[in-house]
Amino acid sequence: MKHDVGLSALIVNYNTGSYAVGCVESLVSEWTREGRERDKLDIVCVDNASPDDQGEHLARLEELGVAVIRAEENLGYARGMNLAYERAREMGAREVVAILNPDLHFLPGALATMIDYIVEHEECGCLDPATSIDALGVFSLPRNLLPTPLEHARVTLAQLSPMLCRRYSAYRVRRALEWWQATGPIETDMLSGCCVFLRREVVERMGRVMDPRYPLYFEDTDLFRTLRSMGLTVIHHTGARILHHWSRSAKVGGDFDHEPQRRHEIGRDLYYRKFYGPLGRGIVGAVNWLFHVWPAAKRGRPMADMVQLGAFDGPVEIELPKSCRFLIEIAVHPTFIIAGGIFGEGDRWRCPEEAWDWLFTLEYWVRAVDLDTLEPIGYWRFTKTSPGRDVAMSVAELDALGDRLLSACAP
Repeated sequence: MKHDVGLSALIVNYNTGSYAVGCVESLVSEWTREGRERDKLDIVCVDNASPDDQGEHLARLEELGVAVIRAEENLGYARGMNLAYERAREMGAREVVAILNPDLHFLPGALATMIDYIVEHEECGCLDPATSIDALGVFSLPRNLLPTPLEHARVTLAQLSPMLCRRYSAYRVRRALEWWQATGPIETDMLSGCCVFLRREVVERMGRVMDPRYPLYFEDTDLFRTLRSMGLTVIHHTGARILHHWSRSAKVGGDFDHEPQRRHEIGRDLYYRKFYGPLGRGIVGAVNWLFHVWPAAKRGRPMADMVQLGAFDGPVEIELPKSCRFLIEIAVHPTFIIAGGIFGEGDRWRCPEEAWDWLFTLEYWVRAVDLDTLEPIGYWRFTKTSPGRDVAMSVAELDALGDRLLSACAP
């Protein structure tokens, strides 16, 4: 059932203007494709004093009907979102509110699925869709696990010992498969934060979108915990999918000026202080101390011997040691603390073109897991030499995928 409600979409931009344009174009395209009235879609974009010239992109957003706010300083993500919501309220805030990263694209059916669910389930505080780096959903992005002192210790210790890394990876893969293999809504405690839908009444009950004290990172985790403390559910809806041009704002694999890292540490300290008090902060602090005094040469070691495949300009292909149903995990760090997943079957894997184009120029670490036994069956490393795309996928490119895209997005 299509609910005839309005949507207030909120975006914070920081040096990602071309992606913000692509995000808005896909949102408007999908909104109208579903037969919804354009005047029931309000979009607000706050530019957080981007150091790179965003003038052309912000002008294009205004042409698309976006209310653009040009902040005079970098407000941080949470304050930027709160400012965007205040403008949306002035415009007559709609029944549903969407918190959006600029580097994503809406795929067929995603809007209707999320809007219908959030409207029909009053117990739902917020929800997000499944995400992939390619339009056909071949390469699923990692599942985020709720930060706790115990989880922080697990992740940190996994970087200090290959044996602990293997044990943590087995745990992480089981949790990831719950996410990647689901076919409908899943109640959870943590979402990715790149695309979150809420009802306006829930935002009004909180009195804000996000805690403004977080400069970057952990503000979404705080939001999910706040909603759960209000007796509301947090839902990951795998029936809706979007394309996420992952980590463009933080510039993973590109020029990184350490500012995101600095803000991450501020947000992390605030989060643990707020939710776990002195004891929780003490555990996190002790684990961090151990990490920093650990010999640098013994940090982040691979969990197993890796086969060096060399450099690749085009999609990498790997021969597996046996034929089976498999999960390919790909990461930018040998500990696989954060890893995306691709499913396959047979005795070899070739990276799909759709996913290859979006990978940064970096060294990558790959492992294959037998889906029937959940045992690793191989480890490899390779370097991608061709540049990753730095322009968002256009609506025209998505349309060109035609029946393949509609089939991939069908429930």
